[in-house]
Amino acid sequence: MAFPYTSDKQKADEFLYEFLLSTKTDPDLFEGWKNLNMIVGVQIIDLGLGYTINCTSGTDVVITKGFPEKPQAALKLNIDVFHNLYIGKLNVVWAFSMRKIKTEGNIASVMKLTSLQPRGIKLYKDYLKAKGLPE
Repeated sequence: MAFPYTSDKQKADEFLYEFLLSTKTDPDLFEGWKNLNMIVGVQIIDLGLGYTINCTSGTDVVITKGFPEKPQAALKLNIDVFHNLYIGKLNVVWAFSMRKIKTEGNIASVMKLTSLQPRGIKLYKDYLKAKGLPE
């Protein structure tokens, strides 16, 4: 199934923002983000949405709507790529190598988080289920 809100930008934004916030509830994902010690931008190109993941405090991860002006690392992808990564239908390393995820800045640090992808997949699938949405 495709991402459920491709035709409703506001619902897509709320859904994605809430999901990104939920990653802080998983101890391993939270530690992974926190240890990056940088500002990461995530841009959903086809929906015109952006998010800032500020991992610079050393104790917290602050996630806000809006793509940062000067991210230290940026990930730019379409919503179907995002969705397929998080339902486990698309391999994250393959997506990077095939440029399905366009990158800028210090991506080497962000790539270290690929080992946490199975945790992100479980969290996303649980999130979809909680919202009454199919994969």
